[in-house]
Order: sequence, then structure tokens, then C-alpha cells
Amino acid sequence: MNFILTTFKIILIEYLILFSHEIVHYITSLILGFKASSFYLFPLNLYKKDSKVNIKIVTFKDNFVTSKIHFNSIKVSSKLEYNILIKKLRIFFWVGPIFDFIVFIILFSIGVNKIEYSYLALISLIHFSLSTLNFFNSDGKYAIGSKEDKRIAFDVARSATICGNGIVSNESKRILTDMHIKIAENINLDLFDVNDLWNFLNNISFYTNSLLSYLNKDLLLLHPSTFEFLSSLENDFDNIKKYDYRQIEKTSLSLLYYFIYKKLLDRSFIPNSDILDKVYKGLNSNYYKRILSLYFNNETRYIKYLSDEDNLPSIISSYEGYSKLLINLVNLYNYEI
Repeated sequence: MNFILTTFKIILIEYLILFSHEIVHYITSLILGFKASSFYLFPLNLYKKDSKVNIKIVTFKDNFVTSKIHFNSIKVSSKLEYNILIKKLRIFFWVGPIFDFIVFIILFSIGVNKIEYSYLALISLIHFSLSTLNFFNSDGKYAIGSKEDKRIAFDVARSATICGNGIVSNESKRILTDMHIKIAENINLDLFDVNDLWNFLNNISFYTNSLLSYLNKDLLLLHPSTFEFLSSLENDFDNIKKYDYRQIEKTSLSLLYYFIYKKLLDRSFIPNSDILDKVYKGLNSNYYKRILSLYFNNETRYIKYLSDEDNLPSIISSYEGYSKLLINLVNLYNYEI
């Protein structure tokens, strides 16, 4: 019975720590002048839609994300404002790891000094392990990466500006387009190398996100290297699958968007059946599979399903800034095809 009670305490306290972690992020965002449009901590997502606050239960079915705060679109009118925004976002990401480290020190100190609270030391170690994993995949990656790598900085700024909820200003579109071109000009494209996964992941994120924003008319122009990189994924797909299966879904999504782009340029375009089949199998979400079937199998019966925001991948459906990208792909099929 004591074991069950202790386990319950550990789970409850860990969840409260995670909640406090996100609250610290939220308070920091208010101080920095950001307006949150969504606050998510598994399994609940609070978000604003039509001036009303809604609550939605989110599962891990489509996205393995435990927490996230999304913002209204932030306007940037110059390169200086773009750089200032990056610095503010770095502060936003840094407060999480700092909070986690302070919590670890406090709980571990109490746990090792007071026998009746020894379970707190165990909680501190569990949370330290979870926060370390989160550091390299989320907060830490963006806090450090946005300073060290301009591709990551661009993705961070894109999320808060042209992919924020609400109306995107023309000035933001112009500045983000300029930054996309400038960053892409200095990227060296190489064949997929599992020993240089950092470079591959940053490239696939930078170019795929840029293409999506371009299709949504939030980026005004794309650098030619965008198409060179995405095209290379067709040739690299088998090596990516062979040497790092974890990148199959990312690669499949990137190729899906690239094929859609080519289809919109040329209605007669149909990808090679072999690569199209690989992409289809590499997509984990039924939503993405149906987009592929719509564009390349003319499965128009899926249009209604794809146009319904409730059918979007669970975590995306609450973020207008991201959901509009996928809904727009369906609209482009209707209007362009």
C-alpha cells in the first residue's frame, strides 16, 4: 500500500512540476510582450478560437508532444526587429531549463537530508532525466541552436511570426523572405550522412517549413537550393531509411510537400510510383496519407475530411498558424487542380 501511495505521489508531484515549468514559460512570455493563443500540457490543451477559450483533450496518436505554448503573430518590420525577436525567444526557451535545474537542486537536497522525504530525491532524479531529454529536443535545442545556427533561428522566428495565430503582416512576410534567402545562400548541400545528422535535420526543417510557408503565400520567394535539397531526398530516401529509420517520417513529409508543389506547377506531374509508395508508407498520420491520395490518386472523397479541422493531427488542430498550412493545401487542390 505504501508503494502505491509513494508512486502516486511521484506521478502527481512530477506533473505539478511540469505544469509549473510551463507556467514559468507563460509568465516569461507575458513579460516579453508575447500574447499566448494556446497553452498545452498533456493531455489538456487550452486555446483561443473566435474570442472564446476552448479545452481539448490531445493524444499522442499523431504527435509525441507533452507541452507547448503558441502565440499570436508577432510583427517584425526590419532585420533589427527580427534579431531582437530571436533574443527574446532565446530568453523564453532558457527559463525552462533554469527552472528545472533549480527544482532538481531543491528536491534532491530535501530528499537526501530528510529521510521522511527521501522520495523527493527520486522525483528530482526522474525529473532531471526527463528535463535533460527535453533540453536537447526542445528548450535547449532552440535556446542554444537559435544562437549558433541561423536555420534554427529562422524556424523559431517563423513559428512566432508568419506561423503565429492571427493576421500576418506584409512586413513580416518581407523580412522572413529576406532572411530565408540570406540563410539559404550560405548552406552547403551534401548527400545524406548519418554521421552529420545535425546538418541534415536542420536542412530538412528549414527547407520543408520554408516550402510550406511559400505555398501559404507567407514567404514571397524561395531560394533555388530549396528545390535542390528536396529533390535530393528522392535519391537519398533508401539510405535515410537504412541508416536512420527515425528520419523516415520527416523525409516522407518533406517529399509529400515537394511533390504537391510540383503538382501545382504542372497538373500532369505524377511522382515515380516506387518513391510515392515509399512516401505513403513513411507517413504515420492518416491525414497526411489522405492528402497524398487526394493529390496523386484523385481521391476527391477525402476533401471534406481534410477540410475539417477536427481531423487534423491532434496538436496542430488547435494552432491556427499551423492548421492553416494544411487546410490551405486542400484549398489549393480545389482552386488550382
